[in-house]
Amino acid sequence: MSQLIVSGTTSLIVLEKQNQLSLLCQLFDEVIIPQAVYTELIIGLDSNKTIKAFSCLKIKSVVPSKRLDDLLIILDQGEAEAIELAIRENLPLIIDEKKGRKIACNFGLVVTGLAGILILATQKKVLSSAQSKKMLETSILNGYRLSEALYKQVMDKLNTL
Repeated sequence: MSQLIVSGTTSLIVLEKQNQLSLLCQLFDEVIIPQAVYTELIIGLDSNKTIKAFSCLKIKSVVPSKRLDDLLIILDQGEAEAIELAIRENLPLIIDEKKGRKIACNFGLVVTGLAGILILATQKKVLSSAQSKKMLETSILNGYRLSEALYKQVMDKLNTL
């Protein structure tokens, strides 16, 4: 069975900054990203060639719709397109921003974020628990935000794997 997921921008940027985008290709057959997410990803990163080197990353255009227009009123372009694409394709979504996650959940989408990806990578033995914890710590040091409660929950889970 093929593992497909749609992704917003934040987790991709965080993983790219740690040279860990390949992690997604080890966990999923395809990570579908809307054109707006791709554009956000390459802005400020000299990684255009690098991003395209990951065969699991598939860029997809999102067809305009009333729902997308409504999403764009409250979310940025990348988040709105990622949610719209996940709904249309009936796929889970990697999204980290609190507002975007809440809206995605309201649409019935299965959502995960960077922390969930690290837990999954540890469960599948792609990363050790120590490697996942170090990546999470590095991400936080580099500006990734996670509530204290969620941080503790993720660390506790990683300690049990």
